[in-house]
Amino acid sequence: MPTSAAFTVSTTLKHTTSRCPVCRLACPAVVERKGRQVFLRRTCAEHGEASACIASDARFYWLAQGKEENRCCAGGTCCTAEGEAAGTLGKNAEGRGSNPIEVLSTCLALIEIVNSCNLSCPTCYADSPIGIGSKVDAVPMSEIRQRVDGVIERKGKIEILQLSGGEPTLHPDLIEICQWVKQHPKIDFMLLNTNGVRLAKEPQLCQQLGEVFRDGGMQVYLQFDGAQEAGHSALRGADLRAIKSAALANLAAVNIPVTLAMTVTRDNLPHLWETIRFGLNDHNIHGLTFQPEFLSGRNRATDPASPPRGEGPEMPQRLNTADIIIAAVEQSGGQLRFEDFTPLPCGDPNCATIGYLIRKGDHVWHVSDFLDFTQLQGFLQNKVQYTLADLAKCGCDNEPLGELLHTLEQTRSMAFRLMVKPFMDAWSWDEDRIDRCCTHIIRPDGKLDSFCRYYSGFPDTCTAL
Repeated sequence: MPTSAAFTVSTTLKHTTSRCPVCRLACPAVVERKGRQVFLRRTCAEHGEASACIASDARFYWLAQGKEENRCCAGGTCCTAEGEAAGTLGKNAEGRGSNPIEVLSTCLALIEIVNSCNLSCPTCYADSPIGIGSKVDAVPMSEIRQRVDGVIERKGKIEILQLSGGEPTLHPDLIEICQWVKQHPKIDFMLLNTNGVRLAKEPQLCQQLGEVFRDGGMQVYLQFDGAQEAGHSALRGADLRAIKSAALANLAAVNIPVTLAMTVTRDNLPHLWETIRFGLNDHNIHGLTFQPEFLSGRNRATDPASPPRGEGPEMPQRLNTADIIIAAVEQSGGQLRFEDFTPLPCGDPNCATIGYLIRKGDHVWHVSDFLDFTQLQGFLQNKVQYTLADLAKCGCDNEPLGELLHTLEQTRSMAFRLMVKPFMDAWSWDEDRIDRCCTHIIRPDGKLDSFCRYYSGFPDTCTAL
């Protein structure tokens, strides 16, 4: 008889700081392996112990340890014979100042240009209020420019600026903002994060965007929950597949490339390969990002003193990176492999896993037929302890794997990108990941913050930094 999970011997991988899922305050935590799974167990002084599975298969969890005092004891099963933690990014750098985000590399800077939305998705991480027409709560363009230029003054440039909200296409000055971004000498690329409603209903808006970016420099990040019916109403409050199809057609007509962003739940998990296949069949779609549902924003109870929706003494059955990769590979019938994926070489390796399929004509090739990602992971294999100088640089720029990924991105419609981006909430919170975050929000006060921390709603981080 198989050993029950309750009696499986656990192995401590590291210590970190997490959050109590009830009061959401910081508390000590341990990451431990039990059988094939990895758990994050924390103990709150008031509410006791709570545990969450953060990797249903340990093959897809990377040990990335933080402060020296949090490292596991030398000689443990997660250490080498010399006592060094195997495969870790090492300790956090000392002397970073009060805001480490300002020191770390910013791979993507997101700014909310509209605070309201034309949908009321039950799972909105931003909890944006409904507002259209004269009721749109838009950030003045002068303030947007001031905040973005402030980051550039401190950071030197912005590689990717993502316009978000709310629903950014509601901004009355959207085209003027896009023109300013396009002409800015220190902004390399722009993403437009949208639900696609206006792009579907107003082809002329797509035409205006296509004119501004007629020689490239922009991509639409389209909310897309799959070509199937399952899961749409729970995620968006309605079946929006016709809207998404119209938006994709209008964008293709003006040659604006698209990345699909799929929030993954138990309802649409069985349809991952179907969604990948949908994207592969449309050469204007350059990739697909899977985002496991996380409990922030509107996806929480309205009473800030209450636990998030679905959270109580037992952790809700939510998804992690391993769940998504395994499901996608199994559903593909051999058309996708585990070897086609690798951790993104910047930030924490558990923050993003990326893979590629190569399409040419009607044929799809495995990227692993041509590349061995394990031979390019020097950022994990060769550096046990990163320094502040290392963390201030982006591995996408200074690692062989990063250079290769840039090359793949430049192949446009041939390389189809697959990314798993698991954001954190109280149940999955690992402070070490925040200490290396490279996906940043430009806050209303102009400061930078981690995406996960900004949207967490934790009582002690709303005004932090």
